Amino acid sequence: MSNQLTHRGLPAGMTRWDLLKMIESGRRVLGLSKGAVAYLRFAITHTMDIDYEPGRICAFWHGVTSIVDDPQISCDRRQISRIEVELEEKQYIRKSCTPHSRRTGLRKNDVIKYEYGINLAPLIERVQELQVAARKASFEQYDVVRLRGQIRKLFSDIRALGNEDALDIATQILPNRRPSTVNSYEHLKEIAEALEAVFNDFCVEDSMGEMSHQSDISPTPITKEKKKKKTCTPKEPEGEYELQTTPQMATLLASERLREHIQFYASGRGAANNPDWRSIELATQERAHEHDIKTQTWQYMCSQLGNRRTALCLIIADRNAERTDRGKVRDVAKAFEGLGKKCARDQAILGSLYGELVRHIEEAKNAR
Repeated sequence: MSNQLTHRGLPAGMTRWDLLKMIESGRRVLGLSKGAVAYLRFAITHTMDIDYEPGRICAFWHGVTSIVDDPQISCDRRQISRIEVELEEKQYIRKSCTPHSRRTGLRKNDVIKYEYGINLAPLIERVQELQVAARKASFEQYDVVRLRGQIRKLFSDIRALGNEDALDIATQILPNRRPSTVNSYEHLKEIAEALEAVFNDFCVEDSMGEMSHQSDISPTPITKEKKKKKTCTPKEPEGEYELQTTPQMATLLASERLREHIQFYASGRGAANNPDWRSIELATQERAHEHDIKTQTWQYMCSQLGNRRTALCLIIADRNAERTDRGKVRDVAKAFEGLGKKCARDQAILGSLYGELVRHIEEAKNAR
């Protein structure tokens, strides 16, 4: 009897290379070894785009010897066999063979008619799980940078207290005082929380000590009013909407796809119903990647405008791509870069564009 295990296909717009990228990004979250990822890379490379369409068979029937001979696979026969067992146990592949323990199949007019080998249908059926794992891994990757910076600052703050006991306890938490040597995301979170608790505890002790000392030697209060110096506060340019924008307003303004990213990152930070700016910044960076905006471009804009304004630039360009009037953006990457250059010269431009987009959305709602 022929093996004809089919699948429901990849989501619209997703390619097999997108599938591979999610596997590579979410490897640690998925609990896959580097060898398993290399094996799946070989598997996806030796299939065809048509195999990932709904109702198709997606498989390959290379023997273990052929897989070992591939220059990108640095494993021996035993390791390959163990990897196949690992992937089958985790339900990412299904193995089969003929009664004579051979791997074979038939591809006619580019379509697989049957196969006895390695079927990738279980992997394709779990694409949503792979998406979640890739996003979680991406969130952790960006948040690791923040946590390491937070830990360094906490060590500096604890040192500034001038309390040797506090510094000793902090050093016990991270003996070398170097967060860059810690690769585990969960461990970094634990270290940051522990150091913050140390800092808060000793801050309370020091403030209590200072108050009791000052109560004995408090000077006579000065009743003479000091002359107030007149200062000129520069007026904010009109249209600075982005300075008054809350994370909730920015989320409502975002495109549907971007809102999904924001909700994901917010849930990862324990604020699913109340996104913060950090979640929005991470989500917009991921959306920028989807629009093929280079990482160097994103980082440059952040250095020029700040993270929040850069995120708002992406939100505006991304949402304008959904418009049907003359304000429609056809190339989000070019619109994003152009908006960044204009805002670097005059930041009021961002506010005016933001306000115009808000009015457009309101008008579109009223027209329904």
